[in-house]
Amino acid sequence: MDQLLMSVETQLTAQVQLVLVCDGATDSSLAVAQRHIARSVWPECYMLLSQLNSGVSVARNLGIAHSTGRYVGFVDADDLLLPGYITQVLRVITGHQPDLIEIGFKRFNDISQPPTVKPRYLQHKAGYHQVKHVAPAVFQSNRWFPWLRIYRKAIAPDFRFEPGIGFCEDVMAIPTLYQRANTLHHLRLPLYGYREHAASASFNVSLTQQQQLQQFYTGLCRAQLYPDLPQQWRKILLLNLAYLFYSLQCGQQQDTSLTSQLRQDIKTLLLQQFFTPRFSLRKKLQLAGYLLRRNSQSAPLSY
Repeated sequence: MDQLLMSVETQLTAQVQLVLVCDGATDSSLAVAQRHIARSVWPECYMLLSQLNSGVSVARNLGIAHSTGRYVGFVDADDLLLPGYITQVLRVITGHQPDLIEIGFKRFNDISQPPTVKPRYLQHKAGYHQVKHVAPAVFQSNRWFPWLRIYRKAIAPDFRFEPGIGFCEDVMAIPTLYQRANTLHHLRLPLYGYREHAASASFNVSLTQQQQLQQFYTGLCRAQLYPDLPQQWRKILLLNLAYLFYSLQCGQQQDTSLTSQLRQDIKTLLLQQFFTPRFSLRKKLQLAGYLLRRNSQSAPLSY
C-alpha cells in the first residue's frame, strides 16, 4: 500500500481524485493510508472510505459511486503507477476525450524490477481507434484487468461489478465498457506496474466460484447476458472461458466436472469456431482433447 501511494503522490495534480477503499483489511492498510494523506502535498485530492469486508466488487463499486471526475480508472493496493501515468492519461483526455483509454503494463515481483521487465499491451498500434475495429483483439487477448483501461463515466453511468463474485468478476463486467464505447485511445506506454504474487500464478478457485463462472458462460452462450454483444466478440469470449474451464479441471484435484449440457455447449462452439483465426489452435486442440476424454468417461454427447 505504501509503495502504491508514493507512486501516486509523485504524479498527483489537482485535476485528479484518488478514492481509497479499505475493504475490512485486518493489517495496517487503513492507518498507512491515513498517515499518507496527512503528509500529502495534495490531501484534498484523496477520499478515504472504509467498509466491512465485502469483496473486491463491492469495494470497486463504492469507489465508482464516490468518484467525482468525468473519467474513472482502477488501481490495486499491491501495484504501482509507473512514471507518466497521470500526465499521459490527462493529455489524452484533454486532447481527444475518448470513451476508453487503454494503457500498457509491466509485471513484477520485486519493486526493483519494473524498469527492466518487458511491457505488455492490448493493441499493436498506438493512438485513436474506433472500438468496433479493435475490440476483437482485446477480447482475444483475454486481459480484463480493470486497471488496464480508464473509461468515460458518461458512456456507462450504471457500470458496476457484480457483488458476491470472487473469481473472474472482471471478465463479467469489463466487456460492458467496450460494448458502450465508440472511441478508444491506446497509450502504447508501460504506465502500470502489476505485482504478481505466487498465488496469482496458480488456480485456487472454490467449487462455488466455478459454478458462478459456469452460470455466466451459460447466460452468455444463450444471449441472456450481453444480448446486444456482437457475435464475433461473444464467440471469442466464450472460447476463452471454455479454455479457462479446461485449465481449472487440469489444475485441481477435486471433482469439479462440467455438466453434460455445458460440455455439449462448448463442443458445439468449438466445432463452429475451430477454423476461425482469433483463437489459438493449440488451445482449441487441448480443449477438444479434454472434451473427448470426458466424453469417453461419461454418457456420450450427441452429434
